[in-house]
Amino acid sequence: MKYNDEFYISLIGEAFDGYSEFSFKEKPIFIKHVNIKDQRYLQKYYEKYKKLAIAKGLETNEERIKTIKEDGMWSDEDDAKISTLKFETDNLKKTIKSLPLRSQREKLQLDIDTKLKTLDKYKRNRKEIIGKTAEDYATQRSSDEILRFLLFKDEELTEHFFNEEEFSELETWEVLNLGDIQLKISEKINDLRIQEAVLRPFFNMYLSFCDDPNAFYHKPVTHLTIYQMRVLLYGKIFYNIFQHVEDIPDSIKEDPEKLMAFSEAQRNKGGSKDLVRDDAAGSVLFGATNEDVKDLDGVSGGVSLSDQIEKHGGKLDMKQMMRLAGHDV
Repeated sequence: MKYNDEFYISLIGEAFDGYSEFSFKEKPIFIKHVNIKDQRYLQKYYEKYKKLAIAKGLETNEERIKTIKEDGMWSDEDDAKISTLKFETDNLKKTIKSLPLRSQREKLQLDIDTKLKTLDKYKRNRKEIIGKTAEDYATQRSSDEILRFLLFKDEELTEHFFNEEEFSELETWEVLNLGDIQLKISEKINDLRIQEAVLRPFFNMYLSFCDDPNAFYHKPVTHLTIYQMRVLLYGKIFYNIFQHVEDIPDSIKEDPEKLMAFSEAQRNKGGSKDLVRDDAAGSVLFGATNEDVKDLDGVSGGVSLSDQIEKHGGKLDMKQMMRLAGHDV
């Protein structure tokens, strides 16, 4: 879903500010965006609550896995299936980037999606058998703790909205509401939305500055939020594409997924040469669909083999095949 310019300007503005503003109990509340230092605090809280969970008798993830294997509820073979599926999907994701034809990529993506669904099923089943662990408890409690740490009364982010005692006295539904606010922020300023925002016309003049964080934000990198870093990252990626990739169709210049796919296809164009004979009177793209032929704009006069078969009544003899391949017979 694409949004209007006002949405994307607001998104970039929030990223620049380093916080998002909401209302809680009819009072303004400012939610700080996480930076690398905040992540250190999160890890600190996580370790604190993990030790507390273990002291209360909760098993660690490693201990639970050992227990369920001893009880015959899970096996090394089940773990091997998960590892194999992960290895296969990771490799297929690498392979899909090198395929020259769109139809090949789409076909392989279906295979990847199927394997990912199977992998997710195994992981969910494994988690259900394992149950709650010390790590789960630590994740939940540290998330609540970091949430309090990110809530402020002022946009300068100098005074926390709650002290430790006030936060501990909140009702469960109130903490959930605050968690929902944070979730809304992460849903709004997600990777795809940031990519779309930096491709909008209003951001064009800033793309060339994305190489220099200090010039862009007047801050050292260690003080930048995750969202600020991602604005720079994607701005730099797309700026490089516009600088080095030729003949980008206007229709995809504001679509991050299509733009990156086009860039990858152009980079791998050489791989399509094995499918094409340039010395043929009409270059033959074996196995190519009409959409593939359009994508490979560097191949003039491309002829789809399936079209030629249909043209000749459903089959080609050897002589016709050789002519299509450029042989004088």
